[in-house]
Amino acid sequence: MQLGDTTTKRTGNRFDRFKIIFPILLAGWIPSILTLIVSYTILRDTLETRILRDRQTLIQLLGHVVGHDLSSSSAIINYYQTLPEVAKILGGPNPVPAAQQWLNSAYYSHPNIDGMFLAGPDGALLASIPTVPGMFGNDFGAGHWREQAAASDEPIVSPVHPRLSDNRLVTDIVAAVRAPDRTILGFVGDSVLVERLGKRLSAIEFSDRFVFKVLD
Repeated sequence: MQLGDTTTKRTGNRFDRFKIIFPILLAGWIPSILTLIVSYTILRDTLETRILRDRQTLIQLLGHVVGHDLSSSSAIINYYQTLPEVAKILGGPNPVPAAQQWLNSAYYSHPNIDGMFLAGPDGALLASIPTVPGMFGNDFGAGHWREQAAASDEPIVSPVHPRLSDNRLVTDIVAAVRAPDRTILGFVGDSVLVERLGKRLSAIEFSDRFVFKVLD
């Protein structure tokens, strides 16, 4: 009987100690678990906010770089669109010789454009840099820009397409040149190489690496 009583007492003592220790452990674990959950939530939200902020900054920066190039090219074309000399050349009886001579002078005074052209009212090529042998008098990819430019008083930006001279991807900034009676005498345009924009974008240094595509 004494041995049984001793065993029972030991078992009871262990159970009593467990009932005391378990609430103590539980009281210590619960705050730790709650702290871990709260810390994880805060860290996750902070990282998500930073990622969104960085992406927004990147998009704004890309828009600024691309917009700066296109707006500069548009300003050049907007100037030549209203230049009386250009209207005189395009309205002349034989515009090709004068068009190429004028274009040689105008193009090389603007180092930040990648090509330039003059076209007739039907989109036929009159002069271009770089030159495209065999294209003079023929359609100069007018399907990409003629309809839009004819409907606008401001320079328009064409969809990206292969340039006829070398098949490099470009976007054209084109404007219609009009007579005083609003008749279209022809078109003046310049080209912006997509690869040059890509090189400028690739030179941007960011704290984190992103993989992105610029879509037309």
